[in-house]
Amino acid sequence: MNTINISLPSQLKGQADSLISHGYYASFSDLVRMALRKVITENHYDILAKEALRDHRLGKSKTLRTKKEIDTFLDAVMT
Repeated sequence: MNTINISLPSQLKGQADSLISHGYYASFSDLVRMALRKVITENHYDILAKEALRDHRLGKSKTLRTKKEIDTFLDAVMT
């Protein structure tokens, strides 16, 4: 495991310490690991959403309006 040093504003450090003292996180390291995982996951979904929007603008998407269209699409994808 790697160790890093970071600088934080005192207010942010105080808020983190409060979360730890209230039992939401076991340690400051635990809080930072959880926060990084959340940011990385959310960033991944933001990238996928931007790619989907770009594809839509380029006419590479198709709107499925009925249950039959959805079922047909899912059948094609699943096989």
